[in-house]
Amino acid sequence: MSDQAPLRADNLLDGVEATLRRVDADAFRVVPVLRQDDAADVGAITRDRALADAAVEVLRADPALDADSVTQEQQRFLMRFTDARIAELGAGLEEGRLPGMETRDLRAGERAIVDFCDPNATKALHIGHLRNIALGQAISSALRAAGAHVERQSHIGDAGRSMGEALAGYRRYAEPGTPAEAGVKSDQFVGDLYARYAREESPIADVADEDAPVARDLDERDDLAQQLLTGIEQDDADAVALWRTVRGWAVAGQNETLARLGVHFERILYDSDRTARTAEVARLGIERGVFVREERGTVAYLTGDDSYPVMPLTRADGFPTHHLRVVAMWRDMMIDEEGSALIHLSGDEWKAHVQHVEELLGRLEPALPVLPSQHVLHGMVSSEVDGELSSSKGTAQLIDELLDELVARPEVTAVAREGRPGVGAEDLVAMAVLGFCLDKPVVKGLILPPVARLLDPEANTGWRVALAWAKAWDPANDGPADPAPGDSDYRHIVLQSQLHRRNLAVALDGLDLLKYVRYVGHLSEWYLARDADPRVGRVMRAILSSGLGALGLVRSAGADGAGADGATRTTDELTTTGPR
Repeated sequence: MSDQAPLRADNLLDGVEATLRRVDADAFRVVPVLRQDDAADVGAITRDRALADAAVEVLRADPALDADSVTQEQQRFLMRFTDARIAELGAGLEEGRLPGMETRDLRAGERAIVDFCDPNATKALHIGHLRNIALGQAISSALRAAGAHVERQSHIGDAGRSMGEALAGYRRYAEPGTPAEAGVKSDQFVGDLYARYAREESPIADVADEDAPVARDLDERDDLAQQLLTGIEQDDADAVALWRTVRGWAVAGQNETLARLGVHFERILYDSDRTARTAEVARLGIERGVFVREERGTVAYLTGDDSYPVMPLTRADGFPTHHLRVVAMWRDMMIDEEGSALIHLSGDEWKAHVQHVEELLGRLEPALPVLPSQHVLHGMVSSEVDGELSSSKGTAQLIDELLDELVARPEVTAVAREGRPGVGAEDLVAMAVLGFCLDKPVVKGLILPPVARLLDPEANTGWRVALAWAKAWDPANDGPADPAPGDSDYRHIVLQSQLHRRNLAVALDGLDLLKYVRYVGHLSEWYLARDADPRVGRVMRAILSSGLGALGLVRSAGADGAGADGATRTTDELTTTGPR
């Protein structure tokens, strides 16, 4: 059990641990027996053989355990629960009461902000965004399942050079048309115009590799894009109206895509909200000796890192780079959200930025705790079909295109139940896509396979759990509790449910959900290999509602019970009535 997780009397494993603690508080460790064909249900080990006789005595006196099953060999103990205890627990699981699976006490009283996605308001979301979205959604949902108060936050880039190019693209090629008139989804409409302008009118300048993430902001040409950005800065009514319109189209379309994945944000931050503050931050940094003004008039941070010695913060004309806008945003949050935990997810191409911004903020505001308080850097996404992804070069498939292609596949339509809320094609496809992104060590790159392999349960844990979810919610599994402790499959899955709590606690200790993902994936694989059994199916509903909810994979209701309509739903409601 995680050191931070209190024991629960209704959890089978915690019950055994509590019994052994009566002998010694620290000398025993309870070990689940994972093989279904073993006679024992659970084991324990001790580091002190002198305590063995006392341990056997208290275990045989525990009413939840079959006294005759308790055996001891040197420092190891094996035992079996009574059929009555398994039946009692199984009935509760079948009825959706989730005995032994409650997790909301694990992080109760904690508050966290999880910042992820962070798109530019210049284009539609593409498959390169998927991993960041999946990880951010999973971490947020897992913390909420553990009882923390969590706000999901996204930082939208709407103020840099790329935004100016999107505005210029619309003005030059499409004004006064609208996405509706063009018959194109609004974010794709904006993205096509941005890409065309960037390709034809504003090819990216050559910059050092380490400055590639902010290359467009370093461009100093006085073209239509820059003129529109200057107009916004000077509060020109025409430029501001154009900016609000184009930004609104992009964000609305992105939100539609996120909704298809079951993702929404409680907090939205815009680059533009900090643009006016960047000049103040630049001045403050110069005054405090943290920044330098270079001979050409630019402001920069000297990192002391030979691999990335200079972090550019402004152009010579004072125009802020993405680096400075982010510094201003985090500094504001350090002031406004002091004491909060802020978890930020980003791709590892931003590693130097993350490291040096953290150092910079500590020097700029030494009296304040630095935010973000924790960074999760993940490997980048590439495609087995298209290779390196680039939206401006047209090599990044849009998320909407991938979802549309998957929804239409016969493998999906064959198992989807459109009349069964939460088990429709869109629900299963969202599980498949996000689940695939979670089943890989965070530090490693992620290669998206062709669509056919995304729908191969042996190749994609996400599709495997989606198939198990669909099987569990088959209407044939509806009915009252009918526990069968003597049935090997039933007993095994009831015992497996008791690992949910401790597995989630361990995953949250390091914000590494991979082992938890694989716990749910292995149970799904086991379940799919079994013949249909309504009793087992009802228990699987409880496990998957809790497990997939804690990973943010249930579109209609997350682990916090917040449905797409904003209504609050408990996990009990999910397991008894199904998602909706």
